[in-house]
Amino acid sequence: MSNVDSLHSRAILSLVTIWLLMAAYSCGRTQTQESVFPVQDPNVPRILVIPFENMGSSDDAFFAAGLTKETTNRLAAVRGLGFVSRVGVAEDAIIQRSADEIGREIGVDYVLEGSVLWDRGAEPSQQLYVETQLLRVADGSVLWADQVVRPMADVFSIQSTISHAVVDNIGVEIDSVERRALDFRPTENLEAYEAYLRGLENSWSFERKKLELAEQHFSRAVTLDHDFALAHAALSESHSLMFHFRYDRTPPRLASANAAAQRANEIDANLPEGHRARGYYYYWGQDNFELALSEFSLAAHGRPNDPLIIASIGLVLRRQGRWQEAIDALRRAAEMEPENHDTILDLASTLSRVRRYGEAVETFRRAIELVPDDIYPYVFLARTLLLQDGAIEEAREVLDAMPENDPTQQGIYRYEQALFERNFDGAMDTLVTLDDVISDPIGEIVFTRSFAECECGILGQLAGPTSPSCVDAREYLERSSEISPGDPAVHAALGWVYALVGEKELAIEAGQRAVDLSPVTVDAMSGHSYLITLARIYARVDEPYLAVKTIHTAMTTPGWISVATLELDPAWDPIRSDPRFQELLRMHSEVE
Repeated sequence: MSNVDSLHSRAILSLVTIWLLMAAYSCGRTQTQESVFPVQDPNVPRILVIPFENMGSSDDAFFAAGLTKETTNRLAAVRGLGFVSRVGVAEDAIIQRSADEIGREIGVDYVLEGSVLWDRGAEPSQQLYVETQLLRVADGSVLWADQVVRPMADVFSIQSTISHAVVDNIGVEIDSVERRALDFRPTENLEAYEAYLRGLENSWSFERKKLELAEQHFSRAVTLDHDFALAHAALSESHSLMFHFRYDRTPPRLASANAAAQRANEIDANLPEGHRARGYYYYWGQDNFELALSEFSLAAHGRPNDPLIIASIGLVLRRQGRWQEAIDALRRAAEMEPENHDTILDLASTLSRVRRYGEAVETFRRAIELVPDDIYPYVFLARTLLLQDGAIEEAREVLDAMPENDPTQQGIYRYEQALFERNFDGAMDTLVTLDDVISDPIGEIVFTRSFAECECGILGQLAGPTSPSCVDAREYLERSSEISPGDPAVHAALGWVYALVGEKELAIEAGQRAVDLSPVTVDAMSGHSYLITLARIYARVDEPYLAVKTIHTAMTTPGWISVATLELDPAWDPIRSDPRFQELLRMHSEVE
């Protein structure tokens, strides 16, 4: 080792203890500042809303689900009512157990249940048959029950009647703002309202086809009623999701998200969904977490018991590096919707990032129980098992148990697993059937087939830097960086490709550009991923001191890196024998 390297080594090791202590303090301290989401009185009565049973055609299931959601949204505006929503399919549970038994299991005071039949053939006015009842869990008694046969035009009056009956019979006092929320009429156009409910059925999905279908329905809704603020807000969120998941990163997509959110706000400045839509535009479209948090807080003020709004606040808080507050918000949202696997998944992934692996694993397994047909709980669980202790075989078993319903996305994560197993031929095999440009909904980097083939070929010594895949990946990412010069994910991926093909200066420049565009101090999640990529670049281009220094920074902040993955990931092979790298592993092993 040279004298300079020796000095560098002593310098970094002298800082390790200080950095580790600072990290332990930062991750473990209790945050005492005032909560950014409404804090609920634990003594208020709590109600569980079970999804209304669809008594009609299976084609009308969306309507029963929509009627449940719209009714519960009204109740979520009442501050004096603790709200719990059962978002899963409840029919089997109800057959096996009574509603009050379910209420006791979850720990609520009241249960609202109902059934809906939409008689489309009852001309000239289509009829709704709605039966609802409110039960007191303590003694199983029915506090209120109602059966109505009303024309479809009275759908909002039905929701209002149910909501008022709940608060009146429980004995909750409401103010004028809450009363207006219970009496809300989003549109007078029933065809537009049906389109909106159909959109809700497909919204908030990782799947591009569902998001595109939701967008079509919401677009139809606002075309039928230009003043339908709720539909404009939902349309904005669909655009923002398409942008966020990298299905469409074009300026027109982002402009459409902004325009729809602004239109919703113009129509109804107090609409919680309007503020929520603006929050997601700022969050996903602009990376402006301060404005996003402000909009989500305004939405929570109008609907303090809305679990999606509370969860949205948690998502922004973790971007800001306010990890414990984020966990608190996500736990609160999960308590309000105990069967919402998306919130549970977000909570589990946050726990994994802060290296509370035991809690994370348990929570991921809960998500799998709720949605065994969704691949992402399996993906996150496998990743956490690798982070925790490098459990390669157990992680592979989890991925093997994934449902075979999304082969493109499955290929991404099977590829990552194969790399960690150093099965480079197997990793290549997972890429054969994939499209060249693929979006990774849970990652913070650009993933394409040519990018992965180049990476695997170089790391596994299966191909050289002039391979067609490396050439294609470089050209594609260079074009992308010109089209989206402000996108750190593109620069991070381009920097890694440059490093793989031996372009040292270009690699460091692109990797540093990604970190500069999204530093950890601004975005604690994506910024951390770009930091790891920069460290990989340094390792690849023979800058071991800078690599170890950058790895250490990443290790002392929450994210997807651990001693176990450092030992497994072939990206670190160029510095694996470096004594500074080995010392870093040793010291962080003692901390973990």
